[in-house]
This record gives sequence, structure tokens and C-alpha cells, in this order.
Amino acid sequence: MISEIKSEFPENTDFSKLIKEYGDELGILQREARDLEIPLVIVFEGWYDVFIGEIINRQLLPLDSRGFDFHFTNAPTSEENKIPFIFRFSRKIPPKGKIAVFDRSWYMRGLIEHLLNESEKFGCANLTYKTNLEAILTEPANEEVIHTPKFARLIKTINDFESTLYNNGTRFVKIYLGARKEKRIESHKLWKKIIPYDIDKRSTEKIYKKDVRVLKEVLEQTNTEYAPWNLYFVNQDIDEATATTMKIIIDQIKQIIFDVKSSRFLEQEKTDYCEISENTCPEVPLMKGPLDEVDLTKCYSKEEYKKKLKKNQKKLAFSHYSLYLNKKPMVLVFEGWDAAGKGGSIKRIVQSMNPRYYRVIPIGSPTDVDKKYHYLWRFLDGIPPCGKTSLFDRSWYGRVMVERIEHFCTEEEWQRAYDEIKHFEKAMTDNGVIVIKFWMHISKEKQYERFTARSLNPLKQWKLTEEDWRNREKWNEYYNAVNEMIEKTSTEKAPWVIVEADDKYYARIKVLKTIVKRIEEELNDEMEELDFPISSD
Repeated sequence: MISEIKSEFPENTDFSKLIKEYGDELGILQREARDLEIPLVIVFEGWYDVFIGEIINRQLLPLDSRGFDFHFTNAPTSEENKIPFIFRFSRKIPPKGKIAVFDRSWYMRGLIEHLLNESEKFGCANLTYKTNLEAILTEPANEEVIHTPKFARLIKTINDFESTLYNNGTRFVKIYLGARKEKRIESHKLWKKIIPYDIDKRSTEKIYKKDVRVLKEVLEQTNTEYAPWNLYFVNQDIDEATATTMKIIIDQIKQIIFDVKSSRFLEQEKTDYCEISENTCPEVPLMKGPLDEVDLTKCYSKEEYKKKLKKNQKKLAFSHYSLYLNKKPMVLVFEGWDAAGKGGSIKRIVQSMNPRYYRVIPIGSPTDVDKKYHYLWRFLDGIPPCGKTSLFDRSWYGRVMVERIEHFCTEEEWQRAYDEIKHFEKAMTDNGVIVIKFWMHISKEKQYERFTARSLNPLKQWKLTEEDWRNREKWNEYYNAVNEMIEKTSTEKAPWVIVEADDKYYARIKVLKTIVKRIEEELNDEMEELDFPISSD
């Protein structure tokens, strides 16, 4: 249950003086959060007639402008419309030590775009926030949306988004500014005089009633322990509203700072007590898993390979162009052992594609800038828009492999990452992105053979590093991590495909066939209309 915040100021309160004092305190808290490297997200939601813009501006004036970013959320641009809904906001989440302030956010946009298909119905890129909101609130039987699967999906997407950020250090202050029914009706009459649009023939009382039914359900289902709502009803005194919201923010940031300090103190004590030498760790035994069922003897002769390569590349050329015509994005993830043939497979794929419609994204170690954000942040720019394809040469799965094995993150963090990654990929697939993940699998003996060949070939020596040999020494640890990764993150819409890669010819053909088959399954009807001869038979 959301508790309503009430103003508790005496009648003779000097709000100008109080707001100045609160502003000074906010500035101090901003600097303390910066020093503790806490990313803070402050969300303002509410009806358009409660002075949100003015109230937010008064919160920002005392802050160091170098330490915050302000985001006004209106209808998405044409480019934003091409990427999954929640990723638009993921890109705006602050790095460590900074604050992001949202004037409306993923809540109202989620309602407008996804529950009511507003982007199709009203052309969201061309309408203002108020026009959009009036359109949905005057829709017949609007309150029925709270009983639909789409509503449940939206709520889960938002809660997953916020919990993932919270678990990785981001803290939230969420404020909903409402208005009493009588104040709302007065404001509607005022707005009708100022803005030349019709609120509809229905009475403002009905609009208010429908507004409350939907928004109340949204607020209650997203009022979580890690990101609670603060509900405040604004009266006609903007100074009182400003002071009240400032106090809400101050109280919550104080609590956040106290909790973070306490948590870090306890974590440090635990680390000091439990720290052991890496050299004392016993050799890790191999655990059974999906990799044990792979037949690495599969192969093609060179003649078979050439024939199949030409045939399947032709199919891929047609099917990939069909993705473009149907505005369907695709993400291909390549993970695998060093020297397993990821680069060679990617090369044979893009040979069939138009360079205008694909992008290869090699992933290395995170930069100092990357490390200031949530670990998934650096992959967001690589998520393709409608009709385009992104090929990731290594990916976000480094979190549960190299970062796990090399202790670049805690056990709690990499254990948590399995669900976070599934949420991340579900946000893509729910928005129509085709996701295919390949694990290029070779034997330990085959890897040694290829390492040796590279070391003796002057043209390929650059591919082999000391780190490759070092990783090989931890084969068992990586083997177990890969088995667990595949078991815990392979889903119906984003499955793992284990590629038998001891024979490079076989591996490349299997990758090509898998991609073509998946595109056919996704776009079967459209392809038939285009009369493309791309059957995988």
C-alpha cells in the first residue's frame, strides 16, 4: 500500500527561507552521494496540471549542474521508436556519483505506447505529452487495460528494469504528484481556456475517475521495497509543494547514504575475514552439462564445404534482405573458446549481407567510463534498430564467464546476472528482436593445436596473446561456467546453439543454416509473399 505524504508545515511557515535551507542540504547530499559513487535516479510522475516543471526546476537550482542530468520524457523520436522501449531509458541512467532527474519516465510512456498502442493509433512522434495523455484517458473502457496480459508484461518489464539497476548500485526516489478531484476539475477548466484542444464531450469527472483506476494500479504494482513511490497531492500553493517534495528527496537520499555506508562497512568486514590466497584454491573438477553431449567429430570435406557454403550464403542473402524489408531487427551473439572460429564464422555470414544493414561489434575489456555504469550499459548502443542486424563478437556473457573466473565481480553479482541477462534479452524479444546465441565449442586438444599453429605463423601470431595461454590454464573453471551459463540463460526466444567447431567447415555451415532457419520461422508468411527461394531443405 502506498502511503500518502502530507504537508506538515505550520500556517506561518516562511517557505522562501525553508526552500533555501533545503536547497543547501540537497547540495551537501549531492556531493556526499558523488563521493560515495552512488548513482541516483529521481523520477517525477503526475498529472500535467500540478506544476511539475516548476517544482522540478526548484529542486535542480541548488545542485551542481556538473553532477546531474535532466530528462524530459515526451513522445519518442523516430530513431527511438526503432529500439526496445525500456532501452531508451537505460541509456539515460546515470553513472556512479551522478543524478538523473526524469520529468515523466518509463511509466507514462509505457502506458501510452504499449498498453494502448498509441504509437500506431495517434502517431506518437508527432503529438505532445498532453495530447497523448488526453487521448488515452478519453478512450472507452480505458480501465479494462489493467486486466490484460499487456499490462502484466509492462509491469514486469518496469520492475525487472528497476530491480536490475538497484542490484547493481542505482538508487531511486520516485514521486507521484497528484491532484484532488475538485482541484483537477478546476485545472481542466483553466487548461481549456489556455490550450486550444477539446477534452472530449465526456465530463472531467469521468476522466478523473478513469485516470485514477489505471494509475493507482500502476503505482501499487511498482511500489517495491527497492523503489517505493511517494504520493503527494498538490494544492494551489506551489511553495508548499516545492518544500514538501524537497523534504521527500532529502529524507530518502539520507536513508540511501546511510544504507550504502552500512552495507559497505559490513561487506568490508566480511572481505577482511574471508580473504584467502588464490594459490590455496584446489584444482576445479569438471562438472557435467550440455557441453558433454556435443559430438565434436562432425565434419565436412573441403568439396562439401564449398558447395554448402555457396548455397547457404545465397539463402542468407535473401533472408537477411527480407528482414530489412520487414523492419525486423536481429542480434547474433558469438561466444566460444579462444581459437574456436568465431571470427571466421562471422566473416562467412557478412559476406552474404549488405553492409548498410549490419554491424559487427567486437567486445573487449570495459573502459574506465564503462565501469561507472551498470555492466549492460555499454551494449545498449549495439542493439539494432528496425531492419538492421548486430553481430556481437563476445558479449554481455563475459559477466558470467571471464568476470566470474577472474574475480572482476563478486559471486553475488555474477549469480544475479543470469536473471538480469534474461530480462535484458526478453526486453529485446518482446519488442520483436530476433536473438540467436552461438557457443563455438572445441576440445582442449584442438585449442592447443590451433594455438601452436598460430604461434608458428607470422601472419597469425597477432591473434595469440599471453592472456589466451593463461585462460587455457583455467579450462575446467571456464568449462563449468559455460555449462551453467547455457543451462540458466537459454530461453525459448533467445536459445543457445552449441556449434561443434573442431571442424571449421562444419561449424560455419551450421551457423549459416541456423540463422536462415530462424529467419524463415520468424518471417515465413512475408517471405512467401516476396517469392524468395530460400527454403532450407
